[in-house]
Amino acid sequence: MMNFITRQFAGVVASAFQFRCWRSASDVYAPSLRQVRQLSPQVLQAQGADVHDVVDQAPPFFPIYYNDVYEVTLPRGHRFPMQKYRKVRLAVQEKVARLSDEERSRVDCEFRVSPLATKEQLITTHDETYVDRYLEGKMTEAEIRNTGFPWSLQHVNRSLSSVGGTVAAACAVCEYEMRQSKDDPRPNWGAHIAGGTHHAFSDFGEGFCIFSDIAVAANVLLDKFPSIKRILIIDLDVHQGNGNAVLFQGDDRVQTFSMHCAGNFFSKKEKSDLDVELPIGCDDSTYLGTLSHWLRRIEEHEFSNTSPSQKKFDFIFFQSGVDILKEDRLGKLEVTKEGVSTRNRMVFDFAQRLGCPLVICMGGGYPRDDWEPIIEAHTDVYWEAYKYLSSWSLT
Repeated sequence: MMNFITRQFAGVVASAFQFRCWRSASDVYAPSLRQVRQLSPQVLQAQGADVHDVVDQAPPFFPIYYNDVYEVTLPRGHRFPMQKYRKVRLAVQEKVARLSDEERSRVDCEFRVSPLATKEQLITTHDETYVDRYLEGKMTEAEIRNTGFPWSLQHVNRSLSSVGGTVAAACAVCEYEMRQSKDDPRPNWGAHIAGGTHHAFSDFGEGFCIFSDIAVAANVLLDKFPSIKRILIIDLDVHQGNGNAVLFQGDDRVQTFSMHCAGNFFSKKEKSDLDVELPIGCDDSTYLGTLSHWLRRIEEHEFSNTSPSQKKFDFIFFQSGVDILKEDRLGKLEVTKEGVSTRNRMVFDFAQRLGCPLVICMGGGYPRDDWEPIIEAHTDVYWEAYKYLSSWSLT
């Protein structure tokens, strides 16, 4: 494990550790690219194509999955903001659609409906009996109440798609990375406008989380792709990623980093590989200085089972909760919209310095009466990632 030294820093305690949708740019300017991605390197070579030459013609890869097509009717007055997922997806699509053809050609971006996770994928991480009981509607009233959602077939599909979209995004990026030259520095990322369900444990859920999409996706990658040997989860939601912390305890292949509010726990505090606790009322300066410090520490850390020539991480998941925003109803921090944007850029720069593919998931964000600040902050995460990749195409 990371085994960082406990210390005080900037007032922070750190303890050891396809549905119809808008057509994408690649539909417009390079229809052959998607066909190429459906073929294995062996098939391409048999057809006389140089795999790396074909992929080298492509811009950065950025599939964006969304699951708001799986509609859920919640009881009147329910506090979970279910409508935010569609609002954010439409806002991101609108921003991309407004670009010129030339601007869209800089990123190979496609909006894809999230598939439903399979039981086989779920039980890489979750107890099979728990999975069956949830899918069949056989959980107790207390268990259902603990998740925060009433059980329904609608919600089963939403829960499965919350996992399936993150798994699909991660696998799509890894499959594309296999076709790309190892010397090619261009980033290839994926995103899910959902997920980030970090409060799910092996055999129970809580805090609006049934299954952990990031944990399932991480385990699927480790099983399916031999090149993926070490994964980092960067969890910047205002709440600790307690479920993921427990799911990967004792597993050196997945490192969990959670930076969260010290005064915002709704259940037992767990132990991530690296937990950084921020004081209530934390502002941009403290938040960003702390994040910068710990990202550098992770980057500089020497892992005992990593050779000098080996990458520190082969894949990164970013839980991009925006409930750190001062306008958030549940957050207890004072981070501004500009602070959240700077946070996003710091994570993007970190992933690029390490040469790691990245998948972005949604996370928390709870509006007061005015939804606009939360919707904008969520939208900015994906739009800023798109612009980051687009600017890379110009270098």
